[in-house]
Amino acid sequence: MNARLRILCRDPVKARRLFGNEVEIVEGDLLNPASLAAACHGVQTVYNLAGSYEFGPAHRKEMWRVNVDGTEHLLAACWRARVERVIHCSTAGILSASGRLITASDFPQRPPRGCHYKQSKWHGETCALHWAGRGLPVVIASPTAPVGAEDERPTPTGRMFLDLLRGRFPACTHTGLNIIAVQDLATAVLAVGRHGQIGQRYVLGGENIWLRELMAIAAQAGHCAAPRWRAPWGVVALGGLAGEIWGRVSGAADTRLCWETAYFARQRQFFDLKPTGTALDWRAEITTKKAVAEAINWFAKISGKNPAAQVAAPCPPVTS
Repeated sequence: MNARLRILCRDPVKARRLFGNEVEIVEGDLLNPASLAAACHGVQTVYNLAGSYEFGPAHRKEMWRVNVDGTEHLLAACWRARVERVIHCSTAGILSASGRLITASDFPQRPPRGCHYKQSKWHGETCALHWAGRGLPVVIASPTAPVGAEDERPTPTGRMFLDLLRGRFPACTHTGLNIIAVQDLATAVLAVGRHGQIGQRYVLGGENIWLRELMAIAAQAGHCAAPRWRAPWGVVALGGLAGEIWGRVSGAADTRLCWETAYFARQRQFFDLKPTGTALDWRAEITTKKAVAEAINWFAKISGKNPAAQVAAPCPPVTS
């Protein structure tokens, strides 16, 4: 049986451009409960993919409003509309473990310190788990770092690639992360909808990779120089603290140089994805190299740089 797709969005024109006439579009906002009631009416399954992902203290209130208050509003609307299944998109970034690969069970008892984004997502997921405890059929999808084309905003992950193309990424930190292609993430979220168990969490990821390796792949795709140096975390922390102070004094929202970017630079988040693959009968299929190449080509296009037309520059390894 074919399902009819209804999309709740703030910009119907943009949604129509992206999805055409094959979907029903409802204009609304997570912060407008009345619009959520209309959007959820008669719906069997809800995928909550909305969220605010920013760095810096200037965005703290907005992230809380969207990621916490907005989640509460949507789940309340799902409860009143008697929705049969809710897939809440959280983030694997709030999970943590020491000395081993992170699993879906590594949800901290307290919100992560030092990062407003992760704090808001922790509270949003806690809200979802609370509703699951009340009887709302909620399943948690926890993506790692999505990479691919059409990152319009861009996200903080995509901004790294854009900075690299513009020559603004001279050094790397000893950061460990997990990359998933956006196409794989889409199929993974659907797999959560089909096979996920109520009240359970599923980490949706691809390859565990060090930042220096990721940026070397991006530099090769963009025919530009890879970061040449490894920046000690102490230096990054001082820069982040200085940027944070300047942002608070001046009111400028610098999302590149603040305490949160320094916090992320210290992370080593490698995940065990075997349980997800087994439970959902799903595996990531697109390589990091291909996903990064698609992202680089897209950013090069919108920034007026054509990687294929540039003279290939050496991509020296980052000093460990």
